[in-house]
Amino acid sequence: MRTWVYDPHSGGVKIPKSVQERTRQRILAYAEAHYAGTYLRIDVRFRGPFCYINAYREPYVTTPPPGSRESREEFLERLPNTPTHLDRPRYFGSAES
Repeated sequence: MRTWVYDPHSGGVKIPKSVQERTRQRILAYAEAHYAGTYLRIDVRFRGPFCYINAYREPYVTTPPPGSRESREEFLERLPNTPTHLDRPRYFGSAES
């Protein structure tokens, strides 16, 4: 007997442009209302059925780790450009779910 099992790692449909824009606005408004001042910027990208949400923050460490081959200046330049991956929701055809 075969049993149907939901696989959360497959499926989804390409996100329409109208849903992309509404989703981007909702995410940015929520981040501004709840996390203002804790990030430099929020990046929201879409590819296929996925929405990638990344945050960029000021470094809280000001010196590279011991044994690092990069200078302090290179380290401080790299950290604000390194994203923190927050979420990757998948779109299944309904903007509300």
